[in-house]
Amino acid sequence: MLLAGALVLTGWIAVDAVRGRGVWTAVGRYIGDLTSRAGPTRDLGRMVRGAVGLVPKRPITLRVWDYWSPSNTEDFARYFQELETRFEASHPDVDLVYQSVPFGFFEQKLATGMIGDRPPDVFQCSVYWAQAMYARGVLLKLNDYIDRTPELKDDQFFTAALYHSRDRGDIYGIPQIFDARCLLWNLDMLKAKPELHGLFARDAKGEIDYTRIRFDAVRDWEHFRRIARTLTDREAGRYGFEINAHRMDAGVFMGWAVANGAEFQDRAGTRALFATPATAEALQFLLDLYYEDRVSPPFRPVSASQEMFQKGQVACSLGGTWLAKHLVRDTLGWKGFGMTSFPPGPRGTEQKTQSWGNMLVIGARCKNPEVAWDYLRLVCGPEGAKLRLTLLKHVSPRRDLYDTDEWRRVVREEPFLENIPKICASGDPLYHTQPAAVRDELIPIFEYLMLNYPEVKAGRGKYRNALDALQVGAKRVNDVYERYQRVLADWSAADRRGRREGR
Repeated sequence: MLLAGALVLTGWIAVDAVRGRGVWTAVGRYIGDLTSRAGPTRDLGRMVRGAVGLVPKRPITLRVWDYWSPSNTEDFARYFQELETRFEASHPDVDLVYQSVPFGFFEQKLATGMIGDRPPDVFQCSVYWAQAMYARGVLLKLNDYIDRTPELKDDQFFTAALYHSRDRGDIYGIPQIFDARCLLWNLDMLKAKPELHGLFARDAKGEIDYTRIRFDAVRDWEHFRRIARTLTDREAGRYGFEINAHRMDAGVFMGWAVANGAEFQDRAGTRALFATPATAEALQFLLDLYYEDRVSPPFRPVSASQEMFQKGQVACSLGGTWLAKHLVRDTLGWKGFGMTSFPPGPRGTEQKTQSWGNMLVIGARCKNPEVAWDYLRLVCGPEGAKLRLTLLKHVSPRRDLYDTDEWRRVVREEPFLENIPKICASGDPLYHTQPAAVRDELIPIFEYLMLNYPEVKAGRGKYRNALDALQVGAKRVNDVYERYQRVLADWSAADRRGRREGR
């Protein structure tokens, strides 16, 4: 390999010498062209080619941080390359520089990066961090920009995608993606049960389409219980629905709870609302599925829901709409699955879930906000939505995407995508205030309830019942919220002092 590279480089040097360019131009061409083909080394290639004059000098640098990375897959590499090509073609004076930061370190990296010498101008922001960052003064308010940009106004997006990027009239983010909790269904296992064929969609001729499950296939919780029992064969090691108690937080049951009319927190993120009979019914529903109906495999210390689902050992699994591309990749092309929201409970009226739209934001220290806004227009507008759909198979929070030829073509190729827009649009807001601290408070409570329910039912447990456990959890979560509100007040006071002192 090295010998072949040396021979190619030698040949290029000779050609460039004849053309009067010189040795270093040939080296730059070789290394730059080689590295430009690989996501993690693309920036190195650009730097090398720029050093020898093969890339035009651009006086404006726009720094974009993302927890997606060109090194993740070839699709991501093509996506970022295409964004860079399109943006720089329309902005010849701008050098678009990407930096990838793993999701688990992103918030910490931002906290230091925003006060450093080279803060990001634009970054993808999780709904988990957005509210706190805006309150801290880290994000630029975008209302004026949106007022003059029709394609990025609120009416272009699903309402459910906008929850987490607005605060009392202030807008600080434009949703880029659309995701939700959902139920994953193994369609091959449903097809094997003729009595469940009514769950499938029909094609234009009225024939059963075994590649698509109806969005409203499951009528209610009792219907789900019957389906799960039908799909369970414990002797054969096949189960209707997997319930996993390992590190069980609100995400395990809140999809069911919102389908029963419950909420996790108020919109401002100041008070827990989940300690209600409606949420208790959702928890009890899962307990009954496990201990009475026995439709789930035994609890295990390590979560492996998707593994059993992929192997055909579990017919229905709790998951998220973002898992579609991972399932196809991890199974080397299997597409025999579908997705639905959660069916309504006794107090519910419709299919529901929790959804969110992670967003692009502009840093408050951005030196060229107009250029940054142009980047948001590309990525979050119709052009960017089509690009993510065709290259990454990502659905969009934009309404207009679903009336395009691109969407119809991709759904024909990937039928499991069809329900995702409806699932996401049916969502209530994902809880977003101090989520890590909230999870730490709730996991021990709900793990205990799930693992020790027979003792709880017999009156010998730490909690009297599911509602009692929820009330204990809500008190702890409210303590988290109160501490957070004090932090916000301190930030606000410090900001006022800084303004008075001219800082």
